[in-house]
Amino acid sequence: MPTVLKMLLAERHLTSHPDFLSVYDRCAAQLDPPVPPGHGPAKAQYYQWLSGRMVGLPRDYHRKVLQRMFPGWTVERLFQMADIIPSGARGHRPSTPVDSELEAFLGADMVEHGATLVYPARGGSAVMVPEGDLRGLLYVSALLQRNTGLRVDFRNDREVAVRGDRQYITFGAAGAARYSLMAEHPLFTLGVGRGETIDHVELSDGARFDAGGDRHIGLVARVRPSPRLYPGRYWFHCAGPGTRGAAGAGWFLANQWNALHEQVGDREFVAVVGVRAHSDQTSGLVTLLVAPPREP
Repeated sequence: MPTVLKMLLAERHLTSHPDFLSVYDRCAAQLDPPVPPGHGPAKAQYYQWLSGRMVGLPRDYHRKVLQRMFPGWTVERLFQMADIIPSGARGHRPSTPVDSELEAFLGADMVEHGATLVYPARGGSAVMVPEGDLRGLLYVSALLQRNTGLRVDFRNDREVAVRGDRQYITFGAAGAARYSLMAEHPLFTLGVGRGETIDHVELSDGARFDAGGDRHIGLVARVRPSPRLYPGRYWFHCAGPGTRGAAGAGWFLANQWNALHEQVGDREFVAVVGVRAHSDQTSGLVTLLVAPPREP
């Protein structure tokens, strides 16, 4: 598995050493005092950074430049393997005003108390996160850390199972399946097969979407767990069959939230997205089911 740094660079389409150095030099020039061009990592060192095969973490000005490049990410977290996300890790981005539309979309509780991003817990002492679920999480984490001053907390779904008092964004089958079992009138249900993999998605209007073919299926859902007790609290779920279901759903949520907000307002919804096999970023809306307004 690659480092988190490599995953974040891929998200920004910085996949070559020259492209990385271009952004590195730009961020280095913004430091006080500035670091002149040409002090970025050599090619061999750059690939060691991506693979994690190095002795010790970058030091001195490298640390400062990397923190400038990735606000909210510590150097320690950037160089962890992408299949290990520590419980309780969080970004420390300075507080900034939240766009009013994004605030309405996320819900008042999330804006006030912070967002908890939930990843599937697999394995023993070393938590193995499916790569597609991790990519979805990174897309949404980047949205929050770029555009809000929210505290971002990371938890595995085993912890979440015993804590229902948080503002969640879940990735993978477990969180979405838990909602469909707990809700009195769920907007969707998942067909979960062996190994907790999703076979199909079925909406409350009877529409069914199966895994298979050259297009993966993902879902993005926003629900209210306790509308009377917590009227400003939403739970979000990103899931889907195949290797790109949750990743495409996360990318769609991070990049199309404003279009969703225009269509759904403050109501619960589930969006089914189609994702081409070659890229998460081909994710596009297939159908949108919006819940009726709740009675006062």
